[in-house]
Amino acid sequence: MLPSLTGSDGTKQKIFTGSGIPNMKKFTIDGVRSYIRNLSRLSAVVAGGLAALPASGQCTGFNITQSSGIAIVPGTVDIGNHCDDCTTAVALPFAITLYDTAYTACNISSNGNIQFTTNDGVYNNDCLPAGNVGVAICPHWDDLMTDGANEGIFTSVSGVAPNRIFNIEWRGHYYSGGGSVNFEARLFEDNSHFELIYGALGEGGTSATVGVQHTTLPATQFSCNTNGLLPAGTRLSFACYNGPSGVAAASPNPVYACGLDGVTLLTVRVTPGTSPPSTGIYVRSDLSAIGGGSSQVFYNDGTHGDATANDNTWSFRIIVSPNTAPGDKSLPYVLGDAQGRSTNGAIGLLVNPCASTGPDVIVDNLLDVNYYGFLGNISAYSLGTDACNRGDFPALWIQGGTQHPVIAQNFFRLKNGRFEQIGQSFLKHGFQSLNSPGCATCVQPPMGGAQLGVGCSDAYGAGYNGGQGNLGRRSTCNPTTGVYSWPPPPPPGDVIGQRLQVFTADIDPALNTGAQYFAEGHYVTADDAQWTHGGAPATNGLNNATYRRLTFASTTAAPELVGPPQMMNPAIQAWKDVDPAVSIAPADYLDTSMLSVGIVARFWVAGKATDNGNGTWHYEYAVYNLNADRAGGRFSVPLPAGAVVSNIGFHGVFSHTGEPYPNTATNPDNWTGVASSGAITWNCPEPFTGNGDSGNAIRWGTMYNFRFDANVAPSTGGVTVGMYKPGTPATITAQGITIPGAGCPADFNHDGIADLFDYLDFVSAFAASSINADFNQDGIVDLFDYLDFVQAFSTGC
Repeated sequence: MLPSLTGSDGTKQKIFTGSGIPNMKKFTIDGVRSYIRNLSRLSAVVAGGLAALPASGQCTGFNITQSSGIAIVPGTVDIGNHCDDCTTAVALPFAITLYDTAYTACNISSNGNIQFTTNDGVYNNDCLPAGNVGVAICPHWDDLMTDGANEGIFTSVSGVAPNRIFNIEWRGHYYSGGGSVNFEARLFEDNSHFELIYGALGEGGTSATVGVQHTTLPATQFSCNTNGLLPAGTRLSFACYNGPSGVAAASPNPVYACGLDGVTLLTVRVTPGTSPPSTGIYVRSDLSAIGGGSSQVFYNDGTHGDATANDNTWSFRIIVSPNTAPGDKSLPYVLGDAQGRSTNGAIGLLVNPCASTGPDVIVDNLLDVNYYGFLGNISAYSLGTDACNRGDFPALWIQGGTQHPVIAQNFFRLKNGRFEQIGQSFLKHGFQSLNSPGCATCVQPPMGGAQLGVGCSDAYGAGYNGGQGNLGRRSTCNPTTGVYSWPPPPPPGDVIGQRLQVFTADIDPALNTGAQYFAEGHYVTADDAQWTHGGAPATNGLNNATYRRLTFASTTAAPELVGPPQMMNPAIQAWKDVDPAVSIAPADYLDTSMLSVGIVARFWVAGKATDNGNGTWHYEYAVYNLNADRAGGRFSVPLPAGAVVSNIGFHGVFSHTGEPYPNTATNPDNWTGVASSGAITWNCPEPFTGNGDSGNAIRWGTMYNFRFDANVAPSTGGVTVGMYKPGTPATITAQGITIPGAGCPADFNHDGIADLFDYLDFVSAFAASSINADFNQDGIVDLFDYLDFVQAFSTGC
């Protein structure tokens, strides 16, 4: 390739060989003078160069005309390109003028582009302009391979001089395995235009760039990463054009034809024409395919979605009609000026059906565990997590700010029949998504790494999740709504700060014979937590925790994750999974602080009774707060008349230094249990004041344990969780839990008496379709629950 020389005036001066003199039909007197001036400056001729000289009427862009039913003219000469990400130098059979510069050679890439000033096998396409391919024609720039059977790049020459056509045909396949490709560029000796012709495209242009560009002049782009615009038989004809040119885009893209999820900003970035300069520029587009006008005017005055007035970007914001059929849309536009010059183009937009499940983030796997060391009697760890979007709408994953997930990491231990939480971390703040395949068919989102696409996964290894600079307090996050504060506090300067902290004695194999351990990862993100559809309460935040078993070989080595992940199950479920005698049920309330339809907030409660063999039974309970911002301030188990209770106990996991809560590693701040009035009840030691941070309540992502012995055999019934922060309801119930004695099924509020208040409370829960009204425990709230309750109530227990 020949380099450019810089003249004394600082402008670029092209050098060329004698064989590369441009087509003389392009010359004017000024052009010949310019040619002579360049000859006088020529000091050397570089072999293999590309001949060039600027003509007086500079061609600043191209008009594109699209037609159909056109067949590829086969290439017959194999240029030897059978590879992945390679280029092949080819001497042109005649000089080709591009942007009024003549070239006698080019480099043809396996990845679907023709480069005239560079030689780059880059596979990752960019929207134009793209600096790495220089002056280039891009028939179908994508990650392609030409090394298969009967594949390669083939050329042929049609016609006779001076009207010959140089045909360059690609026959290949996608690196991604998405099928075969066949397309062609046709370069005309008369330099009136060039053509791109398309056969079968296995991926239809989804990840390809089509157009032509210069290094300094405006690029002319037909499409970029847009499917459906290039069916077989399509011909794109590019003719030299000096009027205004544009690059079109839609953001976001794709959109979902469902109310505000269908809002997109359509833009055409305009480069004014030259010789003479453009005035009176206009842009009009036919938006009837998405419910808009057939000749919609675009604006460059700061209105209708236009960001900045008079910046040469013409814009129009539209809400895609819910009646729009899903699929790829090509929205034609015309761009012109008062000088009578105009060009046509198309805005590509993918319209998806109205989302029904929304962004639904789950933890697909727990990947690895890091051990960092210890400080005093506390050891520090971190968990690697892999998230997946199992919904039908991208989830926001924006680095910095408050529109990304936060990740909680927890450890639990099952020992001697007691399932306890033994450690917790600060919150890891997520950043850009990799949008990797693995959990489903990954659909790349319109915002790239700032979103987790539908079916895509994003992994953070334990090293990332233990990075102290990205760890923030749990107390700053409302887990029900997903709203949290930013930025996180500065790193603490010690090895255990902000990481997953555990008392070393709790994981020492020598002190925990027979114990089983479990790790849990839990994501919270606002758009997942707040998604609603069809007037139903938001529930996507209820499946964001996953657990997996782990083993400790020593106190100074990283534990090992074993067995498969139990996706969408919080670790409290492990107690039931290991011991079928455990009963477990949710206790929910509806939070309407942000959405009128509400967000479901949930506690999980598990319980088990063990016969002591002496006429008493040991009752063991675990209460896990999944996503309830109001926190738990009371736990109550009903007792039958005459029950004698002993050995009342409690266990809670400690909070980190830096959290505002009183239960630190040096202050357990235990709840005290009291048996009276037909129930045994534990209360948070501190009453609610201010914002509630001063009490040792059951915060989200934490689990507390309650235990006692009683001289009554077990039955099943309901247990009550009282809310710490004020609001409605004040209490919620988990049904079907192991409790002492026969109990009274109609005692819905568990105050030891079946009365009118139980009936009113049940009817209220039933009207709200609360899971607490699932009286027959069949997983559905329906008429049978009401009938069964009325029957139990009428018998008076």
